[in-house]
Amino acid sequence: MRPTHPETPPKLERYFTYRLNTLSKLNDLASHSLYLTQGGLSLSESRALASIGSFPQITVNQLAFEANLDKGQASRAAQSLVDKGLVIKTHNLVDGRSVILALAPKGKPVWRKLMALMEQRNQALTGCLTPEEQAQLLNMFERMLARAQAEHAGQATHETP
Repeated sequence: MRPTHPETPPKLERYFTYRLNTLSKLNDLASHSLYLTQGGLSLSESRALASIGSFPQITVNQLAFEANLDKGQASRAAQSLVDKGLVIKTHNLVDGRSVILALAPKGKPVWRKLMALMEQRNQALTGCLTPEEQAQLLNMFERMLARAQAEHAGQATHETP
């Protein structure tokens, strides 16, 4: 028996992941402009500096994950921050193949200013929500993040030969 109504094709715009990625891209554009004009750093450098300041003694591989950059971007951003005197790079005594990144004294006030800019950007993005809605959204994101982390950890254990 044929359906009386043809099946409606799915619309990409209705998927949460599509909307989340679109929001992320639009936020990146606004953030890049803000960080460049008011902080003097590119988006990659800003993400790297924020992560280095928030996770002391971080490796480039960890930086790539925390800053949402690929390893090459993380390495270039970290080196740029080292060249600007904002970050110190030292040899990793535990793993001689990697380096440890930490804020330089000159980088600490820049990191604080950057974090204030990130707070400003966060407020601009979530300002359309009431405080209660913001709290609910953060709670829902925490649950989704925990689920995604658990799924990732499960995949990582299944990928091991």
